[in-house]
Amino acid sequence: MTSRRSLIALCCAIAVLGVEAASAGAASSWTLRQLPAKQLEGGYADQVPLNGVSCPSKTLCVAVGALDTVAVSQSPTGGRESWRVSYPTYAEPKQSCLEEEGVDPASCSFPRGSLDAVSCATESLCVAVGYEGSVYVSADPSAGSWSIGSPYRGPGAPHLTGVSCPSASLCIAVSGGNGSAVGRVFTTTSPTAGQWQSDQLGGSPDLRAVSCATTSVCVAVAKGGRIFVSADPTGGARSWREVGSPTQRDLEGVSCVTAFLCAAGDGGGNILTSTDPAGSDFTETNAGGSVQITGVTCPTTTNCVAVDNNGNVLTSTNPGGGPTAWTFENLVPFEAESVEHGQFVKNALWGASCPSTLFCVLVGANSRIFTSTDPFSAPSDPRSRRRRERPRTILVFAEHFWKSSVTRRRRIRARFRFYSPTQVKGFECKRDHGPYRRCHSPLRYWATHGRHVLRVRAIGPTGLRGPAATKRFRVLKPGQQTHHPPIAVASVG
Repeated sequence: MTSRRSLIALCCAIAVLGVEAASAGAASSWTLRQLPAKQLEGGYADQVPLNGVSCPSKTLCVAVGALDTVAVSQSPTGGRESWRVSYPTYAEPKQSCLEEEGVDPASCSFPRGSLDAVSCATESLCVAVGYEGSVYVSADPSAGSWSIGSPYRGPGAPHLTGVSCPSASLCIAVSGGNGSAVGRVFTTTSPTAGQWQSDQLGGSPDLRAVSCATTSVCVAVAKGGRIFVSADPTGGARSWREVGSPTQRDLEGVSCVTAFLCAAGDGGGNILTSTDPAGSDFTETNAGGSVQITGVTCPTTTNCVAVDNNGNVLTSTNPGGGPTAWTFENLVPFEAESVEHGQFVKNALWGASCPSTLFCVLVGANSRIFTSTDPFSAPSDPRSRRRRERPRTILVFAEHFWKSSVTRRRRIRARFRFYSPTQVKGFECKRDHGPYRRCHSPLRYWATHGRHVLRVRAIGPTGLRGPAATKRFRVLKPGQQTHHPPIAVASVG
């Protein structure tokens, strides 16, 4: 089973960076260290993605990731040796695994996938959730002691995508993805006891993250820009209601703090904020990115940090103050490359945690961990402040155009993905001889038989248009193929 985070950034492959060094072009306030490679089947080794992190204090951080990875540090700003990596196993086989047809019971004695999120209410309670329905609980995370179970007793396993523990006596988890358990909210008032209440939200939203400012205010976000709020998270499904959202793009991260502020990020690099999530709609502003915001953390109502799946970190000391209130910085440059055996080599950042305004931790692909003791300082790289620089656009790939298939239809559904490595507030697309129109990634449209040209250009923060990235392609009828192998209905040049 593949984690949702692996699916989001299939296009973001990069070369492995050096260990424990500041990344090229990055501000000096962020320091990188990289955990040792994990041995994979076939004798290969790879740095697995770290999907989430939670730091209840500056002296304890817990990061989780693929292949059941748990990394704990009591000195997070130290080198990679200060992070202890473990792979906790089940004390008994997982019931949902035993129920699967044709599965060897021996393989059910350990988790088989990805831990996607973690929340530490205190240094004495951390809860992590997995995409295969696993819940890891520790009353002593610094000692590496974890109990593992599942909150769901129904058919199949829920894909647990988010968790929030506002106190040691309340934890909320949510499920997304596919399957019968999608759109569920799981609550417990005794996390170490392993007793969870399961509630199905109406419409089965594909929930992706949850954050509770207090034990009485929780916000969950979902694909399609949907936002759900509860003033009584233990009160069952009826206590959750959907509120207005300014976007239809997918939401993958959310952070809520007392007094109040909730911030979330969408698939276009936009930040959604509300100072009254239970009573007013969210507003949207572009923070400078152009790809999926994957994690958000706000230590105070005036300080927020967001990360995206293109290696960018976005910070603000006035989250609702508009585009100029956010700084944008790339920590891991994008480099397209062919990876023969590695399956996790990407440049995405997946999670962020700031227990205070003076300490933040970011985690992401290739087991990277970034730390900063001055996260809200302006980027030191002068290129990050050249607001009049013409923004660049990179067309990553065209889905359905690289498949070896034949169709007799008049047209093909084309889907292109693109992003900008520089700060932008949007994109414009021009199809063939048509005019430029505002657009966003992924771009989907029907293309008939013949030759076509797609041009995409980014719009900078000041409105300056950048040069167009061009993709020329053909849609062919059956029998027109001239290249062998493979035979393809469409080819991209």
